[in-house]
Amino acid sequence: MKLNNIFKQALLLTLAVIGLTFTACNNDNEKNSAVILEAYGPSPAFRGGKLSFIGRNMDRVASIILPENVEITEIERVNSGLIKVTIPQNAEPGLVTLKTFDGNTIVSKSKLTYTEPIEIESITPNPVKPGELLTIEGDYLNLITRVIFADGVEVESEAFLTWERAKIEVIVPMTAQTGTITLADDAVIPMELESEEVLQVILPSVETVLDLNDRKPGDEIKTAVKDIDLVASVVLPDETAIDFTINENELSFVLPAGATDGMISMVAHSGVKVAIAQIGMAIPMNLEATPSTGLRGGDMISVKGNNMEIVTSVLFPNNADEVMPVSQTANEIIVIMPAMAQSGELTLNTASGNTATVMIETLKPTVNAYNPSPVAAGNDLIIEGENLDLVATVIFGGNKSVEPVTSSVNALTVNVPVDAESGEVTLVMTNGESVVCATLEVDKPVFCYIPVLPDADTEIHAGTILALDVENGDKLTGVQINGNDVQYINLDNKLYVSIPSNVGGNTIITLISSNGSIDYTIQVIGSGTIETVIMDEIHDLGNWAGEGDGGAFRLYKESFEGVATGSILKFYFAIYDDAQIQLNNANWSQWGNILDFNDHSQTTYEMEMTADFLDFIMSANDGWSTTAMVIQGKNMIISRVSIITTGGGASAGVVLMDTPRDLGNWAGESDGGAFRIYKEQFEGTGVKPGSILKFEVNIYGYGQIQINDAGWGQWAIIDYPDPVSEFEIVIDEDLYNRMLTVDDGWSTTALIVQGAGMIVNKVSLIP
Repeated sequence: MKLNNIFKQALLLTLAVIGLTFTACNNDNEKNSAVILEAYGPSPAFRGGKLSFIGRNMDRVASIILPENVEITEIERVNSGLIKVTIPQNAEPGLVTLKTFDGNTIVSKSKLTYTEPIEIESITPNPVKPGELLTIEGDYLNLITRVIFADGVEVESEAFLTWERAKIEVIVPMTAQTGTITLADDAVIPMELESEEVLQVILPSVETVLDLNDRKPGDEIKTAVKDIDLVASVVLPDETAIDFTINENELSFVLPAGATDGMISMVAHSGVKVAIAQIGMAIPMNLEATPSTGLRGGDMISVKGNNMEIVTSVLFPNNADEVMPVSQTANEIIVIMPAMAQSGELTLNTASGNTATVMIETLKPTVNAYNPSPVAAGNDLIIEGENLDLVATVIFGGNKSVEPVTSSVNALTVNVPVDAESGEVTLVMTNGESVVCATLEVDKPVFCYIPVLPDADTEIHAGTILALDVENGDKLTGVQINGNDVQYINLDNKLYVSIPSNVGGNTIITLISSNGSIDYTIQVIGSGTIETVIMDEIHDLGNWAGEGDGGAFRLYKESFEGVATGSILKFYFAIYDDAQIQLNNANWSQWGNILDFNDHSQTTYEMEMTADFLDFIMSANDGWSTTAMVIQGKNMIISRVSIITTGGGASAGVVLMDTPRDLGNWAGESDGGAFRIYKEQFEGTGVKPGSILKFEVNIYGYGQIQINDAGWGQWAIIDYPDPVSEFEIVIDEDLYNRMLTVDDGWSTTALIVQGAGMIVNKVSLIP
């Protein structure tokens, strides 16, 4: 021990601090990349031992040159601040030189010296078993304080059983692995001596790795293991540890659920794995599905075969959710087919991840006849055949698809789209499969129709002009929106329709021809503002067309009476070429500049009415009319002009009632059901024919609502069998007259609302 302390003190005293021979750096980058040696050692050192170099950017050192000209290129680069080399036996005392990759050299100022070498003469026994005694024989072993086994497993001197100059005896740790051993001391830069001989550390072993196939969860595996006491754990191919049992030299374990194909290993305390068995998990085999054809959703399918008890679930084609067997034995499972399953491979899953498949085929619809054939587009078609109740959609020529109006096993009825083409008919089943059927001849309609409606991304706003391409436009005699006639212009099969400002949501547009009519449903974005329409006739300005030609038109002073400064004058139009509008007063004096419109997609224009503008139109007098403005221009169809007063904004209308009333089953007023709306509530609202009553409701049954006047005269009963959260009722001229003129003799009632199956939460008026 005294000799060891002296040796360690000498090592610390002989750490070499060196000077550098580098040229001074010119900039920070060079300083940051320069190799700087701060210390090396030990010195004295042992030939055959490790020599360490500490500094900065040491990983840039290419070689170490020891006297006399012994160049070492095999460098252990621990990190950028530490490198190590093994001192050759032929090295001599002297200065040490470091060569960098960029050709620079660093020469130490202190000499490297040597002491008597620590020697390893033998390591016995070899191989050695963990837990057994290992003897290391050599010379100067009393200077060693640590024995380091492979993978950094250390035994400190306190645990040495023998610690002499010629011998060290230690117990091999259970975590030791095969590899060279290293003898080291505890110096700041430790002396390290690595053995030339590899120490073989014994592992648990089997005579033969088992090759096991067709295995199932619950199977017990047994194997004889030599040195079985070294087994720390048993792991599956996915590294999951499982329970095991040791009986003398026999190791056994049970395959758990979820075991997969692959190698099962035992693991020593050192973490080294040793293969025990190559496992192939069983799969269902010799599969037969009954029935396997003509299948539809809800059918019960029997799948027979071997190893059926290991099936955990079944996956049908086109069905994302796994299906569990309703019954299961070793030879058969029974499953119920989901409605959306398709033809293809029925997959049987197991806990091991292995699968097996068997083919199934669904029942298909067939067509025997079309009635009538040919069929006129826009008319009903009866398709006769078999299994037609499986059909969800019918696709006609031109890729026009519709859902059946009625369907049964042997027949289904569909309405042929007006833009359908002659060609093959495709039946799309509810499960997504399709069947291509015989060609159907389709006669195109002779009345006016829309071949292609605006797509879902097209925004259609209330109060604007909707431009539509039509066929057979020469047959058109009228256009209706929600059953009411509207203004339109038809130019060379280009139809411009004025959308009323009081519609929104699902809106029915009807094209009326001399030889028929057709309805379409479009989505209209309702107006979020309350505005007063002062002109709602269609005027095609043409090329500066005059009033007599239906082009120029007038707005009158009475429309602007009481209008405040800052109100908005809004024009609704459609542009068919670069367009212009000129605004004149009654004396045909022009206001401002002519307005240019070169964006053909623009449909509205708003201008703020200043005090000067209002004075301009209200003070002029032509001597024979109340004209406020004369509007003319070109290449534009104007359908509506309105005034939006300041603060109109996004008003949802005038609230007439906001106390929830449960109409019950035609409950009376005293029962909290029926309720009244009074005439004074409409005063100053701008209500008129065409205004809208908006109801916000909760429908909990078959909803019905009845609107009565003050004398309990019924105006209408409206059904709402499907739940909706709101609906709108257009005030026609009849209802308008009733609610403002009918008198019950004792109240100012305008309307009495009653009904069934709904709660009315709020009623608003949208003028």
